Amino acid sequence: MAGPASAGVSLAELLLVLTFIGLLIGLAVPQLSWLEATSLSRSAAAARIQLQRARMLAVARRQTLRIRISASGSLVLLDPDGERLEEMPLQGDGLWTLDSLRLRPSTLRFNARGQAAPGSLYLYRGHRSVRLVSNFVGRIRQEPLRR
Repeated sequence: MAGPASAGVSLAELLLVLTFIGLLIGLAVPQLSWLEATSLSRSAAAARIQLQRARMLAVARRQTLRIRISASGSLVLLDPDGERLEEMPLQGDGLWTLDSLRLRPSTLRFNARGQAAPGSLYLYRGHRSVRLVSNFVGRIRQEPLRR
């Protein structure tokens, strides 16, 4: 039968547990940064694919197609009359979401020859961002992550 002296937790045991919890938190924080970078790069890859797809679709349809950002954070493909052809999502749910998107100018255009009006699509997640740049020839390039 245990006496009253063994009824509590000693200061040494408490410090050991707090040190262990601090070590675990210290190891987890860099992993969150990796998660942020991974979700941004996945969304940037999806955006690049969608922009290239829109360019090829403009050539196939022999029409000038425009791209805008919807209220839900997806890219919207519009025909010459402004009718919505399709919505192209850039991100998944949960951990893979972006904080925000920005398109400069507010509309990207690809003509029937695959050429584009120059513009940029900015993707933001945490303190990182990616810029996808479309030049007048219609090529898409990605600028490095900002840290």
